[in-house]
Amino acid sequence: MGNPLLKTVKKKKKTAALQERLNLCQEKNKELEDRLLRLAAEFDNYKKRTAREFEQLVKTANENLILQLVDVLDNFERALDSAKSAKDFDAFHQGVELIYQHLHELLAKEGLKPIEAMGQPFDPHQHEAVLQVEDPHHSQETVVNEIQRGYMLGDKLLRPARVVVSKAKEEVAAKVKKKTSKGKKKT
Repeated sequence: MGNPLLKTVKKKKKTAALQERLNLCQEKNKELEDRLLRLAAEFDNYKKRTAREFEQLVKTANENLILQLVDVLDNFERALDSAKSAKDFDAFHQGVELIYQHLHELLAKEGLKPIEAMGQPFDPHQHEAVLQVEDPHHSQETVVNEIQRGYMLGDKLLRPARVVVSKAKEEVAAKVKKKTSKGKKKT
């Protein structure tokens, strides 16, 4: 059977080796936990910093556009002051047209494009139909009037055009016929 004292010594050595391994693993675990906590804190700081930087970037971008719009505002103020002192409507009208062109150019430079709606086929992705009318001069589902202009900002729809759309006479006649035939069946 073997010497019990020898077995006890071997067990103690094995236990000591296991304890030493356990201690090393615990130290390594603590180092990794500390490292993980530092990385988490660094990541949190990074998120906060990038959020602040993004907010600052948006403010700066808006600042540039607003500065350009202030020039347009100044021009409007000059036009209004001029209209008070000089009663020349044609000159005032020309001044307002120039301001409109300046504003239009400024917004176009920033990527704003008007949606061309008149005479175009109705597109629910760019148009909002507010009314349908019979129009013998246009085919069915054609924009016959623009109530409010729509705009694209780059490739993104900023605001749909509010439009009046044509419908065919046959469609109206069919609806009337359908309604009258339903009314006759009920009697």
